[in-house]
Amino acid sequence: MKTLDSLYIEAADWLKQIRKSGLIVIVYHRDSDGVCSAVMATKILKHLGCGSVKVIPCDPATPAVTPSLLRSLSELQPDYLVFVDMAVDQDPNPLVLIKQKYGTKVIVIDHHPMSMDLNMLDIKHINTRSADATAYLPASYMMYKIAGKTSKELAKGYSWVSLIGTIGDHGIENCQDLVKDFSSAYGRIATTQKDFSQTKYGKASEYIMSAKASDDDGIEKARIVLERATSVDAFLANETMKGWHFGIQAIIDHLVKNFEKDSELQPNANIAIYNIKTDKRVESVVASIISDKFPRMTIAVCRESGDRIGCSLRNQKSADLGGLVKNSIAGLKDARGGGHPQAAAASIKKSDWITFKNALINNNLRYPAPAKK
Repeated sequence: MKTLDSLYIEAADWLKQIRKSGLIVIVYHRDSDGVCSAVMATKILKHLGCGSVKVIPCDPATPAVTPSLLRSLSELQPDYLVFVDMAVDQDPNPLVLIKQKYGTKVIVIDHHPMSMDLNMLDIKHINTRSADATAYLPASYMMYKIAGKTSKELAKGYSWVSLIGTIGDHGIENCQDLVKDFSSAYGRIATTQKDFSQTKYGKASEYIMSAKASDDDGIEKARIVLERATSVDAFLANETMKGWHFGIQAIIDHLVKNFEKDSELQPNANIAIYNIKTDKRVESVVASIISDKFPRMTIAVCRESGDRIGCSLRNQKSADLGGLVKNSIAGLKDARGGGHPQAAAASIKKSDWITFKNALINNNLRYPAPAKK
């Protein structure tokens, strides 16, 4: 049985064997945890002397290898491919294709519930769930641990980056060694998820999500600003980031304020479905804020965009949302979705909305939260 520590060592050893002249492509999930994971990956590779690194986000609709992302990767023909915070094991066929066609070596560093073990396909798969199925350890935290296997000074020096992503993915309670290292380097400012979310590091996570919601390329711009920043203060001082956050926050506050009035509450199913009207991608942020107020209720915040509807779901205590979403999209053509017990997302065709909504309502109580060890 593998241990968590052995997984971090495996990942570090894999990164250490990269040829310095090879092209490395990092692909990351479009959220705070994904951005911080990608930044940490670039810091590790730079420390190891790797010069040719290109970083790209996943497609907006899903953290999977879509046809569009596959075309981009095929054009780049990387020697090494690093996925962070992406459950690409749900459909490994594109990875196998890239590996076979271009001889690309692939590593997946992820913390989502596993669909399959990619190591069986000669793809390095580092997932904390393979060592502990109940572990909730954000990818940013994983990259902090992997960095520590290459240089303890590197991990400690950039612990503030991993901290931002860990706050964004609500993982502080399970990552107290990161909190200890951060506190040693930067001073003790908090210990709990709730308290950290009120600090400037919590605000930095909000900035990243505001960038995602404000501009099609916002998430990548936020990653670049964060990678170049020498501190959280430098990141927060960026005028573009500040402007995006100011504009988006007003929209978020308005939507949160109107939740109880405008949402469709299903008390017998313990779920509230909230259809929001905005062209900004704020579903996940709004869902997280509302879930903090109603931690035992499933909150589904849904937004129409073109011919599709995207939904972000949160339930901090009483449901397995990853299972709920997968079951609710079963049988729907061109539907995508999945996630964690506490947080999940789905993207469906607008024509399937009623079917999907009814499935969420009918299935919610059938997926109780997994028992903790």
